[in-house]
Amino acid sequence: MKTIPYEEMFSQFHRVLTATGFDGDDTDTLARVFADNSRDGVPSHGLNRFPGFIRDVQSGRVDLAARAAPVAALGAMEQWDGHRGPGVLNGMASMGRAIELARQYTVGAVALRNTSHWMRAGAYGMLAADAGCIGICWTNTSRLMPPYGGLDKRLGNNPLVMAIPRPDGDHVLLDMAMTQFSGGRMGIHARTGEPFPVPGGYDRDGQLTTDAGAIERALPIGHWKGSGLALCLDLVAALLSGGQTTTQISRQDNEAGVSQVYLAFDLSRLGEAESIAASVQDTLTELASGEALPGEQVTWPGQRSAGKGRAALRDGVPVEWEFWGEVLAL
Repeated sequence: MKTIPYEEMFSQFHRVLTATGFDGDDTDTLARVFADNSRDGVPSHGLNRFPGFIRDVQSGRVDLAARAAPVAALGAMEQWDGHRGPGVLNGMASMGRAIELARQYTVGAVALRNTSHWMRAGAYGMLAADAGCIGICWTNTSRLMPPYGGLDKRLGNNPLVMAIPRPDGDHVLLDMAMTQFSGGRMGIHARTGEPFPVPGGYDRDGQLTTDAGAIERALPIGHWKGSGLALCLDLVAALLSGGQTTTQISRQDNEAGVSQVYLAFDLSRLGEAESIAASVQDTLTELASGEALPGEQVTWPGQRSAGKGRAALRDGVPVEWEFWGEVLAL
């Protein structure tokens, strides 16, 4: 796989975004988020997704000029409307406001409705962690998987993020879909033919398979547990934001107008920074000290992506040439 210097990737994204009509800080933010996603080993929501995002803007499915704005202030919680603007910009603004509320109330919450795809969910958890806050956020989606015991797709994969800050910047970052493997990762494995390490869904005969290209119905994590969690995340996001549920989103021609929740907890209001950092480090050290299975390594959530990010800055960002060539041609 070829590699591209990180700054070159950022520069090309910036060029295309400017030509598409974005300007100022919005261009910088979008280019940085897409480049960071690929840098950290999530190209499915970075480089690979970038040309599709540009097409969505050009077609009007994403409103270039629209931005999220508050519609109700409820103390430590606010409701916002995304007006179907760029999901990355809406998400950054929403988590940014949740952090501001947390500075005032210890906890801050923004429930966002009517927004578009936010790309890599972990970006918003990282924003909170970089600010010294615990960050929790999730989104609903269109129908992407069946409920446990069912055949028809009725649930979204509804990604959930939890981020715990660390002083060195290598934050604990849980970023997970409710499907065993995210849609982006399934797409990568389907193109490369690389099998999953464990079954990711059912083929057309109803058999569990590790072949991403053969998956007709994605498998919920933990079977009934993931199924139930996906449903509850969907309903909580829609009810808090006053937005659409997965059922309502799926009645449209494309996934649009999703509902999201952003939570921030300001740790600086809860204790001494040194004591908090020591508790986190003690836990991670104990976790990593356990004996690993043959061929495996015990890691905490976010550790591998942080390592990939450092390697990419040093050696270049790995790219699938098909997508990189498409960006150069835009």
